[in-house]
Amino acid sequence: MRQIKKAVKIFGLFLCGFIVFLMFYLFFTQKNYYFHKTAPNEQISETAPVLPIKSEEEKKLGELQNNAANSKPTSKLYASTCSACHGKNGEGRFDDKGAVIFPAIAKKPPEFIIKRAHDYKEGKVSNPLMATLLKNIKDEDLKNLADEISKF
Repeated sequence: MRQIKKAVKIFGLFLCGFIVFLMFYLFFTQKNYYFHKTAPNEQISETAPVLPIKSEEEKKLGELQNNAANSKPTSKLYASTCSACHGKNGEGRFDDKGAVIFPAIAKKPPEFIIKRAHDYKEGKVSNPLMATLLKNIKDEDLKNLADEISKF
């Protein structure tokens, strides 16, 4: 008799645990329409998707992907020499605090870009990286590059 009571208690605890597990499983795996915000008189459809709340990082990533998808294609010369530092559309690069790492060059006048590039090539402005990149670019290609950048 004592063993039967013990077995019933164990079975009861097991059954309660299983029910609790099942409730949590269903709660976290099924679409939960109780947390879906709706207008006061709006009916919730069983087929209506409930979008997850995105973190700040996911929002930023989505914006970057959207910008990349909507950006105009650049020339091979810009893509190979400038985009790594100045960005795909000349927007520049900044650190977490907003300090400039690589300056924005988009929408600058072509004359400014050409003059600045010559200053780097001739060593008037000290920047070994820019001097090395611009060393083998012809003046005609530099003019085309400046025209392209000014239209970003």
